[in-house]
Amino acid sequence: MPGKLYVVATPIGNLEDITERARRTLEEVDIIAAEDTRSTKKLLSLLGLRGRTVSNHKFNEREQADALAAELLAGKNIALVSDAGTPCISDPGWALVSAAVRNGIEVIGVCGPSAPITALSVSGFEPTSFAFYGFFPREQGEALRFINRLAGADIRVSVCFESPMRMKKTLSLLSEHLPRAELCLCNDLTKLHERIYRGSPASVLAELEANPAAEKGEYTLVIHLPIDEAVPEDEADKISPEALLVDSLVKNGGTLRDAVADVHKRLGDEYSKNELYSASLRLKELLGELSGDAGR
Repeated sequence: MPGKLYVVATPIGNLEDITERARRTLEEVDIIAAEDTRSTKKLLSLLGLRGRTVSNHKFNEREQADALAAELLAGKNIALVSDAGTPCISDPGWALVSAAVRNGIEVIGVCGPSAPITALSVSGFEPTSFAFYGFFPREQGEALRFINRLAGADIRVSVCFESPMRMKKTLSLLSEHLPRAELCLCNDLTKLHERIYRGSPASVLAELEANPAAEKGEYTLVIHLPIDEAVPEDEADKISPEALLVDSLVKNGGTLRDAVADVHKRLGDEYSKNELYSASLRLKELLGELSGDAGR
């Protein structure tokens, strides 16, 4: 008879958030598939438990899925855990769950902590509908396109993660492009030094600038866009000036200055020369970052 796969949520910072059901499941299963076996062994030790752990992280989960599915088919019960929170939510695990479903194995959710849901619950925004996007895009061009999509979307509440080292840069972009957005920025949720910032992108950025410890911990960002912040449909679909400049460079060669002149000549009614010049500076900065990364 096949075993069962338990998708087990674990604390995101406060050990007291472990549920009795999660603890019992971790105690009773035959195998614990863990994102990081070291972190999971520490958790088990704190709970006074032992268990057979195997690694199941983003670099090996596709290969592990078949091996663990075979164990399930052989009658073993398996618990799937991530380092913190609920597996598969911007964390490894989907490949194993998918393999279990394909093989007709019962998958059982053992619910518990989740940073996106916790942040949403304390935001004060009405989450009739919301979207979770994982990590905020890292590259500036992609981040600007993402912001454009947020502005044009019907869903007005969005949740994403961000690195502490990039948080100020992201707030600066939001301040420039979505200045009237309302934010709930959660740092180190459920931990001893948990802190929540609320307000416009500019005001939250000012608070972070004044906090010497701002580049530490983990951030979950909830963005609420008032209805009147939405951009017209034709603007939401408009190609970004950065993309137009890159297209001109690819087709015609030359310099960024040449590309600015070319795009302005063709599409001056859509973007002013100042807008295109600002876009060229952002592109130059992005290209500099990319060449710096390549040099390392």
